Amino acid sequence: MRYLYIILGLISLGLGLLGIVTPGLPTTPFILLTGVLFAKGSPFLHQKLLDNKITGKYIRRVNDGFSVKGLIFSISFMWCMICFTAFYVFDYGTMRFVMIGLGVIGTISQIIVLRKRKKRAAVVALSIDNIGEQEEKVNVS
Repeated sequence: MRYLYIILGLISLGLGLLGIVTPGLPTTPFILLTGVLFAKGSPFLHQKLLDNKITGKYIRRVNDGFSVKGLIFSISFMWCMICFTAFYVFDYGTMRFVMIGLGVIGTISQIIVLRKRKKRAAVVALSIDNIGEQEEKVNVS
């Protein structure tokens, strides 16, 4: 099962990287799927994916979340590229429907994954010396 996750992750990674240079092919959903598959199949590959300057950027962006304005801009830009590709690059045929289908998948993925901003918890470094001070600050507040 582990090898199946790795193989599917590599396929998803290939589609995600192809989406960077191909108008209309969503990138972020494929990179996120790669992250999930690599996490289940190989922690080493998952860490390499996070540390990579190209793919890590997409994963960090999702972890930080998008504002509503950013989400609308992202979806609008994606649909402009999909429409350009589907209606100007391809003649009427199956590729036009494939591009529109990928656009729908990309839109749904963006709405589900990017719509909420994650609240970041304040990280407080506690040591034995300042635990009492921390408790007093909490009680005063």
